[in-house]
Amino acid sequence: MTSSTPADIRLIASDMDGTLLDADGQVPENFWPVLDRLLAAGIVFVPASGRQYQTLQAVFGDRAGLVYIAENGTNIVQDGTTIALETVVPAIIAPVVEWVRSTAAAGADLGIVLCGARSAYIERDDEAFVAHVRPYYAALEIVDDVLAAAAADDVLKLAIFDAGRAETRTGPAVLALGLPADVVISGENWVDIMRPGANKGKALIQLQKHLGISREQTMAFGDYLNDTELLDAAGHSYAVANAHQSIRARARHQAPSNLDEGVITSILAALPNLAPELA
Repeated sequence: MTSSTPADIRLIASDMDGTLLDADGQVPENFWPVLDRLLAAGIVFVPASGRQYQTLQAVFGDRAGLVYIAENGTNIVQDGTTIALETVVPAIIAPVVEWVRSTAAAGADLGIVLCGARSAYIERDDEAFVAHVRPYYAALEIVDDVLAAAAADDVLKLAIFDAGRAETRTGPAVLALGLPADVVISGENWVDIMRPGANKGKALIQLQKHLGISREQTMAFGDYLNDTELLDAAGHSYAVANAHQSIRARARHQAPSNLDEGVITSILAALPNLAPELA
């Protein structure tokens, strides 16, 4: 880890869960004045998340200057306009859905979310599962058959909830299907399946080109395996203290944990001119 201070930051991308958000899954109140001052200074802030765009937009509202990297990099949206969309290879959808159905029927606590550009779709409707899904998907429909729903939307991602063994069971099992897809462990209980090469880092690079901002003018924050490429795409990468060990090893800097408002602390340390009027 280096201790140098970024000099000319024009773009800041941050993961949400486990990184920016607090223990209750909320944006810390201390972040809002920092965000307002970032935007006033012409610095682009990018929520970069596995959450869908509709969910992120509901959290941040209609602030001009925000760009969203949603669905783990498969959907980039600026001012309500889609900049880039990465849909899954259609042939992967049925095999993944059928694997989840059969594995759940054998007793595993699994559920699938088919993540479309318009809405997310689930067919498991018990209260416990829906409670796990709803925080990430503001646009959510419970349907009889997610495969039928797939035909009427652009499918950006398939997300599998595994209550106990996402990294050791679901991830390896889906990889073993040999499908043309990238399989990413995006949280303790979540596995995401996307188009090959689609990730937060690729999206950040696309955004840098779109905005004319360089890698060295970019900060990025993350905590989990789906943040690997995001950190690689930023000249100034930060792992929060609670991050997965491989992410801590990957990042150039370490930030305090999400519980200690590590994103806020690190932004103000790197850009001290934002701090004086915050008190």
